[in-house]
Amino acid sequence: MELKVNYTVSDRRRALVKTGSGRTIDMSSSGLSFTTDSPLITGLRLTVCIDWPVLLDGAVRLQLVVSGAVVRANGAAAVLRIRRHQFRTSRLGLNSVPRERSAG
Repeated sequence: MELKVNYTVSDRRRALVKTGSGRTIDMSSSGLSFTTDSPLITGLRLTVCIDWPVLLDGAVRLQLVVSGAVVRANGAAAVLRIRRHQFRTSRLGLNSVPRERSAG
């Protein structure tokens, strides 16, 4: 499944260095390969936000947020070893769907 990603590169002090975007190529519980809009180098620390294709409770958009280090990079693609992951509700584009009212 090809999903949109946005990533941020941070330094050892967790200061933002640069941002970019791409698409997933392959994903597992411990790794993520994805395309990049500019070359990355091995060892960089990244936080990657992936737009999740399923809505929470059928109404709220989700993002999978993973962080880790680049273990392989080749031109416009990179592989990240995932150290942490969590799902977050998406701040932009929340989809509000009214719940059915009970008759009573």
